[in-house]
Amino acid sequence: MPQRFQLVLAWIGVVVGIALVGIGFYVESTPQWRLQLLVGLLLLAVLPWMLIGKQLPLVTRGLARLSLVFILGFTAVALQLAREQISQASVTRERVATLFQPISTTIPEIERRPDPADRTSLGTQKVWPVRIDTSQRGHVLSRDNIVITDVEDGRRIYPDPNVGHIIGFNSRLYGTSGIEASYGEYLAGMSVLSPTTMLESRLLGTPVETSPAGIRLVLDMGLQRVAQNALGDRKGAVVLLDPRTGAILALATYPRFDPNQLMTPDQASEEDVAQVQAAWEQLTSNPDSPLLNRATQGRYPPGSVIKTLTAAAALDGGVIDGPGAEVTCPNRLPTEAGAPPVRNAVENLDQRTGDPSDLNRVFAFSCNTAFAQLGLALGPERFADYAERFGLHYANEEGLTPDLRDVQADVGSIATEPAFLEREAALADTAYGQGQALVTPLDMAQMVAVIANDGKLMRPYIVERVRDSVSQEVLFQREPEVLREVISPQAAQQMREVMKQSVEIGYAKPVELPGVSIGAKTGTAEVSSGDPHSWFVAIAPVEQPRFAIAVIVENGGEGSRSALPVARQVLAAALGVQP
Repeated sequence: MPQRFQLVLAWIGVVVGIALVGIGFYVESTPQWRLQLLVGLLLLAVLPWMLIGKQLPLVTRGLARLSLVFILGFTAVALQLAREQISQASVTRERVATLFQPISTTIPEIERRPDPADRTSLGTQKVWPVRIDTSQRGHVLSRDNIVITDVEDGRRIYPDPNVGHIIGFNSRLYGTSGIEASYGEYLAGMSVLSPTTMLESRLLGTPVETSPAGIRLVLDMGLQRVAQNALGDRKGAVVLLDPRTGAILALATYPRFDPNQLMTPDQASEEDVAQVQAAWEQLTSNPDSPLLNRATQGRYPPGSVIKTLTAAAALDGGVIDGPGAEVTCPNRLPTEAGAPPVRNAVENLDQRTGDPSDLNRVFAFSCNTAFAQLGLALGPERFADYAERFGLHYANEEGLTPDLRDVQADVGSIATEPAFLEREAALADTAYGQGQALVTPLDMAQMVAVIANDGKLMRPYIVERVRDSVSQEVLFQREPEVLREVISPQAAQQMREVMKQSVEIGYAKPVELPGVSIGAKTGTAEVSSGDPHSWFVAIAPVEQPRFAIAVIVENGGEGSRSALPVARQVLAAALGVQP
């Protein structure tokens, strides 16, 4: 065949190849596009292949043609990406939307001061850039083998909707939250996929075969239900954990939400979508913020339960020698010029505590002026240092991360900035539970857990183990983790005795259970409107503590009135005794 005729045919091949690729950009069928891309690139390669053969020496010719093959491969990848991102952009968006869509909803915090309008994020969602079978997702079991979430008929189900604030949701319309978000890679089977498989799915648009993993929690659904029932329909939260390991055994909050309302089946009708959208609108517009996990994200003034931290710091820091050391409880305590004096909630409280008194009695009867004095004796730097050891930081610090990693959580703060505690009046107020301090119920459960665990703070956790559902290989196993030593074992032992006295002779006495020694502290936190928040923290049994608990009931009044009975029911169930 004449050389000129060969070149003409080669140029015709170039034109036809360009046409095939160009038209393929707008072909809906992916297999047809791939065929056109392959044929088009082969036709485009004919001309340079011929030129290489005629114009280059034999030694160089092989390398040149090998380079041409690589160039064609990269060109194929580039054209595939271009088609996905340009001409097939709408199709790609729809495909990704069937998995997840961005979530940007925010919800108000609880009694955040000094700015109640501040907001906290619900958390982040994850969007997988590959095609997966969303009907196949791993199950989640509680410690007592109760199914918390599973897949049924291609739809994610939540048999017990009262744990939505823990498990979260996996919505095709509104993304993921809770454990569904934190452990999404495992639940979707993405953690075992190789980068090559994910790249192939992304480039070619093909679905990948996944191996969803199952998750076991340390959550005890029996105790969880007791906590939820004890809290009832009062806004608030309950946290019960094992101080020795950090395992969260119960995490109740109210109001709650039902994650089933946000689920759509694989083949969702317009009516299905409309129902989910209406449910989401109702949840996000509700002023009571049912999407907020009050146990880990609700930030409240701590009230008198913070006296536990102040007392522990005073013992560990050598401000007082022990529980029997002399402490006074005057009716009023002047601090700085121009500032109102610190007052006790009850007039003539010294008639109960005695004057002079000791740490046992001022703690048992919650003497504000006594703890204001202890805070002033510690000084702003040492007080803030102990607060930080317990997990309470300055609110203006950057880069803080919560100790709990399994679900969305907030970080408690002792004040907005160091300058606040440098004022004597502010330091005194903070030491007995007012000031600018804002804490979560989990913060307060961890605080008493430190005392129960000989001064060591453990990382709190909900997820115990992740196991591949096919191979049964353990992909993740939680081991108890010591975060830091907060106070000495001696100071912790002394504080256990102080908390025990609060139950034996003080305001916490109604929490007593037959045959069990309990250490506790009540708290009443003043708020800008309505009745005070009701707080209660406790450990049990005092001799070898296995449980640490924190309860808050919003606007519940005195700690012994609302929060204490809730804690008593939960502790009775945990300890296996009759309340």
